[in-house]
Amino acid sequence: MEGMKVSGDLVLVEGVDLPATGERLSRFLSGLAQTGVNMSLFIGGKTQEGTQFECCVAASDEGRVKALMHGNPELKTGVEFAAPVDLLTLFPHRFDLKILGLSLTALGRARIPLHGFCSSLSAITFITDHTDLEKASAALEGCFGLGAEPS
Repeated sequence: MEGMKVSGDLVLVEGVDLPATGERLSRFLSGLAQTGVNMSLFIGGKTQEGTQFECCVAASDEGRVKALMHGNPELKTGVEFAAPVDLLTLFPHRFDLKILGLSLTALGRARIPLHGFCSSLSAITFITDHTDLEKASAALEGCFGLGAEPS
């Protein structure tokens, strides 16, 4: 394990039950780009009901995102804001289901609720409430010995 990164002071934006065409999502993403709002994380997918997504933006951009939605009633009804969140990213530098399983187990034992998680070949990212950041960090550090000095 190469370490852990914390990205804090974020807001979770969730798009739910959007039309299957993805037009709302496209309009939303275009609006973010036009207003200069960067996303720290984007997770998207399709269900039978339509397109769904979660993205994290800086808390300082929340007003701009809400203004974008206010100007477009179709977005306003399909997008919700969650409590302030943080991202915890582990860097195993290779995908391993065991690392994912150990992480989820450690967070579950610490009773840390997750809004979502995603992985790539080199990183696993968890979305958690800002109020749970210290407990979540401690749980993952303890699970992988990230706080211990190498012997």
